[in-house]
Amino acid sequence: VLGIAVCFTSVTIIACQDDIEGSVVTDPGYSMWDTTEIGKYIDSVFTKPYNIRVIYRWNDGYQDYSKYLVPVKEEKVKPFLEMLKRVWMDPYVEITSTTSQPDFLRTYVPKEILVTGSKAINSDGSVTLGFAESGRQIQLYDVNNLSIENVDDFVMFFHTMHHEFAHILQQTNKDYDTEYRVLSKSGYTSSWMNTTNDAAREEGFITAYAKSSVDEDFVEMLSIMLVNSPQAWNYLIDRIQNPVARDILREKERIMTEWMRDVWEIDMSDFQQLVYTAIEKEMNLPEGVDLIHDGNFIIGEIINGEIVLK
Repeated sequence: VLGIAVCFTSVTIIACQDDIEGSVVTDPGYSMWDTTEIGKYIDSVFTKPYNIRVIYRWNDGYQDYSKYLVPVKEEKVKPFLEMLKRVWMDPYVEITSTTSQPDFLRTYVPKEILVTGSKAINSDGSVTLGFAESGRQIQLYDVNNLSIENVDDFVMFFHTMHHEFAHILQQTNKDYDTEYRVLSKSGYTSSWMNTTNDAAREEGFITAYAKSSVDEDFVEMLSIMLVNSPQAWNYLIDRIQNPVARDILREKERIMTEWMRDVWEIDMSDFQQLVYTAIEKEMNLPEGVDLIHDGNFIIGEIINGEIVLK
């Protein structure tokens, strides 16, 4: 579960399941009844190239009856999927195209993407924006309300998607575990929601939710790095007052970037710039402006090298 805590109120962004099933999902094929523009787009852009089935029409068999949910509006589906592809999928395709795994994305991408119109409100008052099921399916919520005008939620959705896919990679190969686990082993807690992101960084965690477990800690490091420019990322760490916490986060960064390089042949400095450039284009940011995203909110901007906080 990926979430935030402000004034002791939690907002859950992602739910994750730890174990990936080993079975291979066969090509779901083209749903011939869906000959709409959306159906043809999904078939040509998601299903045929990547073996992904996108479920956007309401289907009781896929929905959580414990939540009050509404279907996604049809006019929202294609723009949302186009955005998802540009900011999440295309950077992975580009960064792995010259590696020993040019079919990287097709191999590891979840085989179903379920799109729902509303947030999922949980019994504890938290809100879920995404959920991954065993690396096989990703459910994405609140698509009806996603808008570039709400920059916090917009960037949070990129964070959600990269966080979730990072879980799939992390669950596939956990070689980082032994060295990474000891850095903050006494700090993991189920009461993470009582900590702010700023306070968590003073303890050596990139976000409050990173305190919930070592696996969440690891993928938070990866996904927060990807939704920030190199300058913004360094600002989040360098502004930490506790030198021990700064050193711990730099060590976590080292382990994570070396793992991405050694296991997946992905250079994180190149990949970070690639993803953030896609975000800049998506949000039509002025040249020379970098957003600083702390895991939940845009807390400021870097304008031509100058920090401007909200």
